[in-house]
Amino acid sequence: MKIGDLLAMTKKESLEEIAKEYLTIGKTAARQALKNAGCYCKRGSRGWYHDNLPQIAERSIYDFVPARKARPKPNSDNEKAIKALIAKADSQIRAETKEKADRENEYDEFDAIDRILFREELMRDHKTYKGFYWDADIIEFIESVSDEYQSELMNEIVRSVLTRKGVL
Repeated sequence: MKIGDLLAMTKKESLEEIAKEYLTIGKTAARQALKNAGCYCKRGSRGWYHDNLPQIAERSIYDFVPARKARPKPNSDNEKAIKALIAKADSQIRAETKEKADRENEYDEFDAIDRILFREELMRDHKTYKGFYWDADIIEFIESVSDEYQSELMNEIVRSVLTRKGVL
């Protein structure tokens, strides 16, 4: 496509749409090619412009596309090494996932009092802070408990009620 035609089209359509429909290069390569040809965008107005349009209007945009770096083709030794590394990483991920599941299952074997007393570090990561408005009598009760146990106590109270109701 000629640069003059492309510049005229950018007044009506975005460069991305033009690249999708009419060009064999993407938006980024088209933008770079226009810059390489000396074209520019004006802030606040649609389209691309060039000060000396007659000189470049008949040239193809593909004349200004930056050359791509060739990627080296992997040889079979590299492919084998890559596959081995991927397999090793996959096995490590599976092992870590299994270990984490085992730790969580182990945690479930403790009752609520054991969890509070032993302070399982594993489950501390699963806690989320959420503020609530409580009635004055509830706040008075909560404040009668030591600060370090207030959250666990309220969690257990709410959990036991929700479990009894069949919601949890």
